[in-house]
Order: sequence, then structure tokens, then C-alpha cells
Amino acid sequence: MHYPIGLLFDLLASSSALPWNITVHFKSFPEKDLLHCPSKDAIEAHFMSCMKEADALKHKSQVINEMQKKDHKQLWMGLQNDRFDQFWAINRKLMEYPAEENGFRYIPFRIYQTTTERPFIQKLFRPVAADGQLHTLGDLLKEVCPSAIDPED
Repeated sequence: MHYPIGLLFDLLASSSALPWNITVHFKSFPEKDLLHCPSKDAIEAHFMSCMKEADALKHKSQVINEMQKKDHKQLWMGLQNDRFDQFWAINRKLMEYPAEENGFRYIPFRIYQTTTERPFIQKLFRPVAADGQLHTLGDLLKEVCPSAIDPED
């Protein structure tokens, strides 16, 4: 199983000093230990696929579909080059919702597990309960991973 870099840091190096020095291999890398990535374009395509998946859950893909190719490229380049302003100028659109909608349709999330045969939990989760009350992270955890919550809370 290949995990996102943030999860690997939490699992393997959270006591290390930051920034965490990592090596990204695009050639001459250990095939038996790493998932082969054919190109930087493949990484960009995977990133955009994740963004589209999240937007489908949050906005029925309306935001990402209204963006132009140059917006997609600006989003990627801002992330790749550690340019927050460049990234946020586009990502902000993906984080907004009309006030009348009272939030996103669903909250995209994935909880990684190392102790079970299922590597992660991912399901639809509405940000607002049927009674109109806003859900919290605790509500999500109680629903999808009740063993992670202290019963006294």
C-alpha cells in the first residue's frame, strides 16, 4: 500500500525536525519498494483526478467544470512550486459554497488504518444533520470509526 506523504510523516517521522527531507525518485529508484511513477505528468493527472473527485462530492463537479485549463494549470503549478497565493487564488473557488446551500453536499475524507485489512475508510458524509445542526469532526469519527472516540466524550 502506498500512503500519502503526510500520513507517512505521521507514522514514521513525526518526532523528526521539520522540514522533513525527502527524496523523490523519477529514475534509478528501487522498483521493489516504490510504486513506479512514469512521469511528472502522471502525478499532475492524479492530483487533478483527486480534485475532481472532491469537487464532485462538494459541488456536483460544477466548480471544476467551470474552470478553464489555465486554472487547472495554475492550481497545479502553485502546489508544485510552493506558491500559496497562486494555488489559493484557484483553490478558494473549490472551498466556497452559496449561502443558500448551507454547506457542501458531502465532505470528502479518507481515514487511513494500519491495524485492519481495510487500508482506509471512505464514505459519503453530509456536513449538516437532518435537523440542520452542523456536524463536527467528532460526529464523523463517531459514525465511521466509533472505536476512535472515547465513550466519555
